[in-house]
Amino acid sequence: MPASLRRRAVLALALTVVGCGGRYGGRASERPQAGKGGIEAAALPYQIVDARTRKSVDEAAFWARVAGARAVCVGEEHPNPHHHWLQLHVVRELVQRLPRGAHFALAMEMFQRPFQGVLDDYAAKRIDAAALRSRSGYEERWGYDYAFYGPTIDATLRAGGQLLAANAAKELTKKVVRRGLESLSPEEKAQVPELRLDDAAHRAWFDALMEDMGGASAHSQKPGDSDDKATESTPDQTTGKATEPAPKHADGDAAEMPSADQVYMIQVIWDETMADTAARWLAANPAGHVVVLAGNGHCHDSAVVGRLKRRGVASAVSLRAIIDDEEGSVSAALAKPINDYVVILQLPAGARPEAATGETDKK
Repeated sequence: MPASLRRRAVLALALTVVGCGGRYGGRASERPQAGKGGIEAAALPYQIVDARTRKSVDEAAFWARVAGARAVCVGEEHPNPHHHWLQLHVVRELVQRLPRGAHFALAMEMFQRPFQGVLDDYAAKRIDAAALRSRSGYEERWGYDYAFYGPTIDATLRAGGQLLAANAAKELTKKVVRRGLESLSPEEKAQVPELRLDDAAHRAWFDALMEDMGGASAHSQKPGDSDDKATESTPDQTTGKATEPAPKHADGDAAEMPSADQVYMIQVIWDETMADTAARWLAANPAGHVVVLAGNGHCHDSAVVGRLKRRGVASAVSLRAIIDDEEGSVSAALAKPINDYVVILQLPAGARPEAATGETDKK
């Protein structure tokens, strides 16, 4: 492959990874929707597998383990309604098993830390869901159908739980990826939690992702390289399929390609910020339990879970939902496990796996 194409492949993937903390592209009418009946209608039968032993787990024992953990990270493919149904199911099952009076919180990648007050207002019923979305910049900063998350948010509040805006501010990560940590003001640096950038297992995961999805080595991109064809279509954040042109800067110039190290730093900032948010809440609530909702790229051993454990949250587990498409998805996840449990969702006989993504035909 010519060097310019390799660079564009790395750019496409870099923008994909960076996009995990930003809005879903395209017109609102073209974005994945929860569908008729919402995520409740996306419920599927499931089986639980211990990802380490590859053995099925008794459901009662599984829920006892989940209820005994102080932190549970439930991953998702952002456009997949079945994954969002499982997140709702986990919250419902967990709150039924917690001791009376136990504190509970829902920490979400979908909301950025500066908007914690907006979540607090919604929890206190001072504003409605429309105001929550507007004041938190939900459409601009996340953009997936709110119906994917609204039922889980409301179930948390009905159970007396708290809502946590867990992600780093877009303004912060945008500045870091373009100019580096050293460009941050003292006030901005105070927003960045302790970062561990030398985790070999996490970097190996990241580099493998870059190679698998970008078709080029993660280290083949030089800092400062740019490409005047940065408007090539880029892969969707969770499927790898081409979606929309790469973003441009506000001034109209094509986005400069970040280096692999720059993109990796942003991935770490997201992970560390979510872990820090959850860990701080748990420290303030010694008998509390938190569920973290985040993309699969954040909910695994060396990402949010490992960074929670580094902060003293020893009992943290991760769950990954996988639809059994009979095309190797389940075996691939079990071959190199990075989660504690895999929840295998079973489609009805004759159903097409593609229909389970919640994606529209056109993007």
